Amino acid sequence: MSIRSFTRASRLLSVAVLLLVLVIPAAPGASAQSSDPRFFSQTNFRIDNDAFWDFFQRRGTVRTFGYPVSRVFRLDGFPVQIFQREVMQLWQDGSVHTLNLLDAGLLPYTRINGSTFPAPDPSVIMQTPTPSDPAYATRIVQFVQDQAPDTFQGEPVNFAQTFNTTVTAQDAPDAPESILPLFNLDVWGAPTSQPARDPNNANFIYLRFQRGIMHYDRGCGCTQGLLLADYLKSIITGQNLPSDLAAQVQTSRYYQQYAPGKPGSIARPNDLPGSDLTSAFDQQQPGVSGGGPPVAPPVGNPTPTGSFAYGFQVHTTHVSPQARSAVVGNVKLAGFGWVKHQIEWLSVEQTQGVFDWSEVDAAVNSDLDAGLNIMLSVQHAPVFYRSPASGLMPTDPSTFQTFMQSMASRYVGKVKAYEIWNEENLDREAGTGNVNPTTYLPLLKAGYTGTKSGDSNAQVFLGALSPTGANQPGVTMDDVAYLQALYALNNGEVKNYFDVLAAHLSGFSNPPDCTPSTPQCSLSGAWNTDPSFFAFTRLGQYRDVLTQAGDANRQVWLTEFGYDSSTVAVPGYEYSTFISEDAQARFLVQAIQMARQTPLVGGVIVWNLNFQMVVPQTDEKWGFGVLRADFTPRPAFSALASMPKS
Repeated sequence: MSIRSFTRASRLLSVAVLLLVLVIPAAPGASAQSSDPRFFSQTNFRIDNDAFWDFFQRRGTVRTFGYPVSRVFRLDGFPVQIFQREVMQLWQDGSVHTLNLLDAGLLPYTRINGSTFPAPDPSVIMQTPTPSDPAYATRIVQFVQDQAPDTFQGEPVNFAQTFNTTVTAQDAPDAPESILPLFNLDVWGAPTSQPARDPNNANFIYLRFQRGIMHYDRGCGCTQGLLLADYLKSIITGQNLPSDLAAQVQTSRYYQQYAPGKPGSIARPNDLPGSDLTSAFDQQQPGVSGGGPPVAPPVGNPTPTGSFAYGFQVHTTHVSPQARSAVVGNVKLAGFGWVKHQIEWLSVEQTQGVFDWSEVDAAVNSDLDAGLNIMLSVQHAPVFYRSPASGLMPTDPSTFQTFMQSMASRYVGKVKAYEIWNEENLDREAGTGNVNPTTYLPLLKAGYTGTKSGDSNAQVFLGALSPTGANQPGVTMDDVAYLQALYALNNGEVKNYFDVLAAHLSGFSNPPDCTPSTPQCSLSGAWNTDPSFFAFTRLGQYRDVLTQAGDANRQVWLTEFGYDSSTVAVPGYEYSTFISEDAQARFLVQAIQMARQTPLVGGVIVWNLNFQMVVPQTDEKWGFGVLRADFTPRPAFSALASMPKS
C-alpha cells in the first residue's frame, strides 16, 4: 500500500494504488461469495461470530470496517476480530464494541508508511463534551460538526459529510434517524485533532478521531478512513510492516507476538496475558468456521501460584450476607487471592474502651470461608481521642497501640497484614494542619508495636501515601518528599517499624508505560505535567528513596492501584471521561504485568472491586470499580479474570 508520492509519475501510481486498496465498494454486504455472505474472497477471511456479523451489517458493512483480515481470536482477555479499519471486541454481556484504536498502547503513532498524521491536540480534547452532560447527545454532535469541517483551506475535505454518512438509515432501518449520529460516533469516536496537511504531501489532508483517521486525497477528490487496523495486524505478525512504523513499535507489547508452534501462538506470553493467537491469521474457506481458540467470555483462573499477591479492595461491611458472599465469590472467580478492607477506627470504638467488632467479624469470616488472605487498613481516630492539633489522628499514640493490639489479638492467624493509616500526606486523611511526617512516625511506631504484640506473624505495612506533586503546608505534601523526610527522622528510625512499604500509585489518564518524557500519551491531554501522574515513574522514585536511605531491600506493595473510567466528570477526576472501559481493562492488565516483572513489588491490590454497589456515580470511587452495582462485570473484571497469574 502506498500513501506517499514524490514525483508526478509516482503521484499517479499512488492514486492508482489507493483506488485499488483504499477505495472499497460501498455496496452493503459486498462479497464475492453469494453462497456464503460472511466470507470475503478479497482477504480470505470470514466473519464467524454472530454478534460481530450483526454489528457489521448494522454499522455500514465493508464501507465502514473494510474487509476482515483475521479470524476471531482472544486478545487481552476478549474475543476480537481485526478488520482493515476497525477492531471489533466482544464483551462478556454479549455486546460488541470497537477499540479506541489510536489509544496509547495500541496505535498512538503519527508516522506510518511515509505519511505523517496529526498528533492528538490537547486543546481539542479538553473541549470534548462529557457524557455526563444532560445535553450530551446534542452537544457532541455539534462538537463533531465544529471540529470536522467540509472545507479546509479551500479544499472540499468533506470530513463532516463522511462522518454523517458512515451509518445510514439503510444500514440501521430499525433505529430512529435521530440517533444515527451517535452510531457514527460509536464508529469514529470524537475528533482529537485539527485538520492538517501531510507535511510531505500537500495533496493529503487528515483529521484524527479516537478510533480512526479520515484522509482526504486531492488526487481522487475522495475522503475515507485509513486502513489503520490492518497495521495492528502487521505489528502483531511482523509482516508487511513499513520501516518507519517498525522503528516506532520496537517496545510495543504487541510487536511480533504471532508465533505459530508456540503455546497460544504467542512469542512473549508474559507481555500478552489473556490472549490466544492460535490460527488467528490462518486464511479460511467459504462456509467453514472455527479453527481457533474458544471465544466464550472468560472465566476466572485458579488461585495464583508463586509469591506475588493479587488482590482487590472490597466493600463487605454493612451489606447483606448474600451480597458479601457474592463479593468474595467474584474475588475467587477472578483468580485473586487477597482482599483488602478499610477499617474506620471510630466506627469500631464508638464508646471509649468499648469495641464493636461485629461488622469486621462478618467480613473477615466471609473471606476466611472463601480461603482468601486478608489485609486491613486502619484509619481515623474516634473524636474523643483527638485534639485540635492532632487532626484525625489521636493526641496520644498509645490509644492507637491499644486498639491495634486488640484487633491483631482478635484476628490472630486470620488477618495476614495491617496497613497503618491511609494517605497521611493529605489533610483529608491526617487532618488539616497535621500533614507532617513528625506526627505520623509516633503513630506508626504505636501501630506496629500493638500489632506485633497481638500477632507477631502479621505483616505491618507503612501507610500508603497519595501520589501528588503539590506542597501546601498543613494540607498536602509531595509523597516523595514526605517519604524522604520520614526516613530522615531520628537517623532512619522508621525502618524498624514496618515490614512492607505500601503505595497508592495511579495512572490517572496515562497508560502504564507512559513517562514524563512522553506526556503526549495522556488520553486526556492533561494530568501529565508531574512525575506523580505516572505510576511506574513514581515507583522508581520510591525505589531511589529506599536506596538512598539504606533500605533498598524493602518490598513495596501497590495497596491501591486503579484506573478511573466514568462518563461523569467528578471534580478533580475529570480525566475519567477519557478512559473508556476497554482502556481501563487493558491498562490494569498491563500495569499488573509490569508490576509482576518489577523485583521491588510484592503484590497489587486493585482499587476497587465493588464500590459501585455503595456509592453513586458522582463519587470518584464509582469509576474505579470493576464490577457494576448488580455484580455484572465491567470489561476490566473480565480481563483481570482471564489474566495468567503464575
